[in-house]
Amino acid sequence: MNYYVDIHANILPGLSGIGSRPLTEAEAAERVTSQREGNIKLAVAAPYFQPEQCSQEDFLQLRDAAIERLSEAAQPMRIVPGAVVPYDYCQAHPRELAKFAIGGCNYILIDLPPAPPTAEFCEELKKLRIVSGLCPIAVDIDRYFESWSPENWIELRQSEIFMQISVNGLLQPESRKLSLYLLANSYAQFIATGSRSVEEPLHFTEAMRMVQRSLPAQIYRRVKNNAGMLLSNAEPSSFQ
Repeated sequence: MNYYVDIHANILPGLSGIGSRPLTEAEAAERVTSQREGNIKLAVAAPYFQPEQCSQEDFLQLRDAAIERLSEAAQPMRIVPGAVVPYDYCQAHPRELAKFAIGGCNYILIDLPPAPPTAEFCEELKKLRIVSGLCPIAVDIDRYFESWSPENWIELRQSEIFMQISVNGLLQPESRKLSLYLLANSYAQFIATGSRSVEEPLHFTEAMRMVQRSLPAQIYRRVKNNAGMLLSNAEPSSFQ
């Protein structure tokens, strides 16, 4: 049986994903059940940190308390802490980011600005990685498929960060081709449920099956295994 790891899951009550309202307790419980029934063995609870609304300390306390409330009901699926952090905050506070890292490893989920990347921006990303000591993962990059060119994605990957495609990027016909291209060529490394609307089913398993049907078996296995390697704190070179 296939088991999956979801590195960017919006499943915590009282906390928001990117562009979505906070989940209620009932909605969070429903999502956890959906994840567990979809053969997800580990989910990174990664709500969106909004520094203009909440301090870092308060956000982390709310996140950790919500994880504790859900963890027993989620078993045997494990929930580990993470967060999506806006790029501007990362740039302003690079030495304060370790508390947001995924499951205590050396990777952090970041929300990139919507403007297409420039050479200067890519250099800033390289410096962020050096100063913070963390490897950034750009989340839900399919949000920008209509406004960024394929060359933008290649340039961004050359800035030595990783990229995560959401379930929407694979299930929506208009974005599927580019999603599969980026995954097949290692420009994007991860698939996650991401910040789906509260009203939308998560459909993680369906997205992974799309990759399995559409790409060679060795690429599917690589993409599937990348998430587990991430949580084991593998070296960045392992994802090439």
